[in-house]
Amino acid sequence: MKKKLLAYSVGALCVGAIAYPAWKMIKEKIAYHKDYQEQLDVIVEAIEIERWKTRADIIAWKINVSIPDDIEYEVWDEEYEIPRVLFRARKYGAPDFDLYSMGIDGKDVKLVATREDFGASILPLGYFTGPNRSPDGRYIISTSNEKGYGCTLYDIEKRKGHNFASHRCFVEAWTDDGKVALINNGGEIGFLTLASEEFKYLKDIYGEDFDDDKNILFLLENEKKSISKIKDKNDFLKSIPREKDQLIHDMPILKKTERVNYLSDECKYGGTFGLDSSLFTCRYDSNKLEYNVYKSNEPKKIVGKSLGFRVIELGKWAMQDGEIYRIINDSEDTPLAKIKYKYDFGDEYQFRIYDDLYLPISAKETFEGLNIADYFPELPSKARYEDTWIDLLY
Repeated sequence: MKKKLLAYSVGALCVGAIAYPAWKMIKEKIAYHKDYQEQLDVIVEAIEIERWKTRADIIAWKINVSIPDDIEYEVWDEEYEIPRVLFRARKYGAPDFDLYSMGIDGKDVKLVATREDFGASILPLGYFTGPNRSPDGRYIISTSNEKGYGCTLYDIEKRKGHNFASHRCFVEAWTDDGKVALINNGGEIGFLTLASEEFKYLKDIYGEDFDDDKNILFLLENEKKSISKIKDKNDFLKSIPREKDQLIHDMPILKKTERVNYLSDECKYGGTFGLDSSLFTCRYDSNKLEYNVYKSNEPKKIVGKSLGFRVIELGKWAMQDGEIYRIINDSEDTPLAKIKYKYDFGDEYQFRIYDDLYLPISAKETFEGLNIADYFPELPSKARYEDTWIDLLY
C-alpha cells in the first residue's frame, strides 16, 4: 500500500505542478511532521515528566479529519481497501447535520446524505440507535426526527430516505444475505425486507404471545438461528417444555422454537457484532473498555479479549464511542503498549462519530491479510521517544 502511494506521489510530481504543485505537497508534509512531533511531545511529557500516565496506559493520538468544500457523494458500491465509519457533522451555526462516511484512518471523506436527502434529522440518541449500514453498503437505517421520532430507511444509490415506522429504532441484526433487517422499533421487533421496503412486526406474523417473549433478537452467523431473551411468561412459553433462559428459533422464519441456554450467562440477553458477524461482545458499558470476545460458531467459548466494544481485529483493533483502539504488538519498535485514535475536525465543525463499522465488499477478501497499521500514523520508535524526552528536559 505504501509503495503504491509513493509511486502515485512521484508520478504526480513528474507529470507537472499544475495538478498538484510540489510546494504544496512539501508544505503539507512539513505540517504533518510538526503536528506529529507536537503530539509526541504531549505524550512524553505526560508519561515521563508529569507522571500522569505510564507507557502501559492507553495513549491518545489525534487524527485530523478534513471535510472538503467540494465534497463528493459516496458511491455505495465503490471499492475501498479498509473499513469505513459513518459520522454526522455540521459547521457551527448551520441549521442541520449531514451524514458522511470516511475510512477508519480519517481519510477519504465522502458525503452520504444531506438533511434534505435523508428526509429527516439524523439522531444519535444512544449507543445502539445511531445509523446502521447494510452489509452490501447500499442502505442505512437510523432513528430520525421529523415532527417526532421515526425510523428511516435511506437508499444511498437513490439518495432518498423515508420513514417506515414510528418511534426510535435500531437494527438488532441482518440476515446473512443482508436482504432483511430485524428492527427493534420502540421495543417491538419487526422484519424489514429491503427489496420491497415492507416492514412487518413479529406480533402481526406470529401473534401477540410470541412477540411478548422478547425484546431482543440475536442472529448467529451461518447458524440460521436467532436467540431471544425470555421476558414474560405466557401461554406461548408454557407450550414449550424446559425451564431455560433463552429461546432459539430457526431462521429466516422463526419456527421450531426451543428453550435453551445457548449463550453464556454474560451474553444471555444477546451480544453485538463488530466488523463482521463472526465475533461478538456483550454488555456494552460506556465506563468499560475491555470485553470478552465470543465466536458465532462457539457462542459459549471466550476466544479472546477486546480493547473496545466493537471488534475490528481480534486482540488488536476495536472501536468504542467514536474512537479506534489498538493493542500494540510486543515486537514493534515502540515503548507504547496501547493507543487510541481520536478524530479531530478542528474548531469549525460539530460532529458525532458512530460505531458503525462497514467492511466494503471489495475489501472482504483482502482484509484478513491487511495490516491496518499501515494506514495510521507511524508509532514513535524507542529512539525517537527517548530523543523527545531529552529535548523536553533540556
